Amino acid sequence: MQKIILSIALILSIAFAVSLDRIPQNPEWLRFADHRSWLGVPNFGDVFSNLPFVIVGFMGLRFLFRLPDDRGKAFEFSWEKAAPTTFFTGVFLAGFGSAWFHLNPDNARLVWDRLPMTWAFMGIFCQLISDRISARAGYLLVFPMAGLGLFSVIAWYWTELHGAGDLRLYFWIQFAPIFAIPFLLLFFPARYTYGKAYWGVMLCYASAKALEHFDAAVFQALGFISGHSLKHLFAAGSAWIIFHMLAHRQPITSTKETKG
Repeated sequence: MQKIILSIALILSIAFAVSLDRIPQNPEWLRFADHRSWLGVPNFGDVFSNLPFVIVGFMGLRFLFRLPDDRGKAFEFSWEKAAPTTFFTGVFLAGFGSAWFHLNPDNARLVWDRLPMTWAFMGIFCQLISDRISARAGYLLVFPMAGLGLFSVIAWYWTELHGAGDLRLYFWIQFAPIFAIPFLLLFFPARYTYGKAYWGVMLCYASAKALEHFDAAVFQALGFISGHSLKHLFAAGSAWIIFHMLAHRQPITSTKETKG
């Protein structure tokens, strides 16, 4: 019954997002509080604070690629690695895409910031489905969901170029996993230990979004770092929690996948 409810909720959430009025991009999104340059790098704080994405993404991919193909403690089935591989690939590439964007913020560069982030969003969403609902479902969903994420950014930029920018689908890609996490954690049993780490992921990401919103206020209060730079650090921290969880978890029971 929970699976049916979740499927219906996802379908209804997409329908609700599409039914909303067009969501244009706020021009203020391209204006950040910290414009200081250092070592010849403009907007150094917002650029350099993306380094943790690259580091954590690399750590995650290295961990996944070094795992044996047979069953290990992190995954009962080798193909379960598809979702976290998508996630850490998105995190790794987001470090470069976001740094490139912050060197000279504009919509064309913003595309390369958002594209890898959609892989990270959909990767963690499908990993959670795998961990809580069905390993096979998480595997089967990750590729179409990652494709939907990429499409959401391309669709936004295409509408932006035609004077009618629309972020509805991209917002769904970004926020649907966050809203789904509590439901999945509360109503579906964990297949692995360290399952409570997802609460830490949600807390870190919520903190990152708050810091992003109060970019200028944080910079005025602290003086040495902006809210947006801290947002990068907290978001990378949520990715590190996922890495730490995978590196230490074990199957709670030795289950046999029953085709879903």
